[in-house]
Amino acid sequence: MLAIYDQLEEVHPTEPCFYLTPLGVHADHRGKGLGMGLLSQSLAQIDSLSSPAYLESSNPTNMARYESVGFIPRDEITTPTGHVVTTMWRPAR
Repeated sequence: MLAIYDQLEEVHPTEPCFYLTPLGVHADHRGKGLGMGLLSQSLAQIDSLSSPAYLESSNPTNMARYESVGFIPRDEITTPTGHVVTTMWRPAR
């Protein structure tokens, strides 16, 4: 885990931004818009402050979702376990 954190820290933005922590929805409730609803609420608050946002995604299925709300892929790292993590940036609005 520490090696993965070190890798993520190397590509973490140096400019001030809101860092969105991992979010998960229980399998019984996926596909109901709960995760995107939470993300939308967070982004509305971030936008009210005219700040950028940053997140890390390890699920390729979510890429289109994040891009649909303005995130742009920034870096890609491969962890020691072989998993790919994409870092994403959303400019201030």
